[in-house]
Amino acid sequence: MKFTQKALPFLILTFFACSVSAQKQIDYKSDWGERLPSFPNQLILKSNVVFVHEDMTMNCDSAVFHIDENFIEAFGRIHIFQDTIHLYGDQVYYDGDTKIAEIFGDTVTLHDDKVTLQTDYMVWERDYETVRYTNAADIWDEESTLYSLTGTYHTATKQFEFSDNVSIKSPDANIESDSLFYDSKTDWAYFYAPTTITTSDSVLIETERGDFNIKTNQSILYQNNRIRQKAQTLIADSIDYNTETQCGKAFGNIFIQDTANNVQTYGNYLETDRKDSLKYAFLVGEVLLQQIEESDTLFMHSDTLWVNFDSTDNAEQMLAYKHVKVFRQDMQAACEYADYRINDSIVYLLERPVLWQNESQFTADTIRIRVDKKGVKQMFLYPNPFIVQNSDTLTRQYYNQISGKYLSATFSKNKISYAQIDGNINLIYHLWEEEKGKEKRHTGINIGTCATLKIYFEKGKPKKMTAVQNPDFYLDDEQRINEQDKTLKGFILLEEHRPKSPQDIFIHRD
Repeated sequence: MKFTQKALPFLILTFFACSVSAQKQIDYKSDWGERLPSFPNQLILKSNVVFVHEDMTMNCDSAVFHIDENFIEAFGRIHIFQDTIHLYGDQVYYDGDTKIAEIFGDTVTLHDDKVTLQTDYMVWERDYETVRYTNAADIWDEESTLYSLTGTYHTATKQFEFSDNVSIKSPDANIESDSLFYDSKTDWAYFYAPTTITTSDSVLIETERGDFNIKTNQSILYQNNRIRQKAQTLIADSIDYNTETQCGKAFGNIFIQDTANNVQTYGNYLETDRKDSLKYAFLVGEVLLQQIEESDTLFMHSDTLWVNFDSTDNAEQMLAYKHVKVFRQDMQAACEYADYRINDSIVYLLERPVLWQNESQFTADTIRIRVDKKGVKQMFLYPNPFIVQNSDTLTRQYYNQISGKYLSATFSKNKISYAQIDGNINLIYHLWEEEKGKEKRHTGINIGTCATLKIYFEKGKPKKMTAVQNPDFYLDDEQRINEQDKTLKGFILLEEHRPKSPQDIFIHRD
């Protein structure tokens, strides 16, 4: 037989196609089989039916094998296996050319190593190495139980893609999401839609994009993140937190709310360790703390805010470092270091501390303040307490001054009501004469010393002073007093550093 040149490519192509088809042809065996004359290309197989296609094997009770189509309809006690993959069902359609199997049944089951998936219908695409389901499925492994309406299992990587009402339950956490990717080898779940995680110790995590390790309880959150625990809520641009070790970090636009204490805190970087023997948390970067009270709000800024916790996980000490400033409508303060002993309700202002109230300025080496939920109750200044009070708010030229060794004061409704200064007291006090309808007139300066001085305030302003033990004072006209005698040693006016609004607490003194 002689072939033309045009016929040769056709023959080669036909031979190649037949070779490919032969490679894909399904092998079979059974205890019984028959062909019906009306359907010569269909082989009916029964009892111990086995199909082998490349490295896949399928067992079933009975089947119809469409030989010319390389297609199987299998029924009863289906078991398909390949490598670590085992599939079970009641009915299968399998196409040997496309290597796609559709498995049906009351309970269709996939086993792959430690993973088990159950549903009523799934599609196995062998070439794409995927198993898909669309009618809801339960999935479980050694660590967790999962549920979703639709999903895809990647058999090569042991990874799941879930969508639509995804739920994961593990001993330590429950996860609810609209879209989730789960790696069964590493136990990491990846979220790409609104997701909530509820841990066994009642921590609620919310995110729209993030990762969570079901085995280690590590969460890494990237978008619209929120962590709630008891009365505290943390919001940040990104969060890396382990709910088991209670160690974590947060980055960018941090907001912490404590509804139990009416405190809100802001910053740019947070780090916490609540499981170690020395439990702590610290916040840096434009730190702002707000304590909301019934009649006012306290604003505090520092470069760093550090909190220590006790064994029961309650805050016991709060430390503020560098450039500390405080603003309230009725009181302002500044220092370089503040130490709040929460259990004792004591606040220490250290390193260049200064406190302002109304027209008075208080300074000392240390300022110690006792507080309660309603505000300041007592204040102690030592050593070297110094009070400066603007005596004339119009001209701002006359300043009352008091210095000593130790000052104690009591407050009523957050306003100083009484102060007592002890030890080597020096005083300069300006006197004024006021007549109705006339401007007040400066009449002299009272200068002197004593061992103890008691000051009584009204609405936060000095109204009466009593000198006790060896008082020595003289009153003279301003013009007859030397300029150097008009100020006490250590006098300094810090009004330019006084915050006049919440925004001013971010202005550093240096």
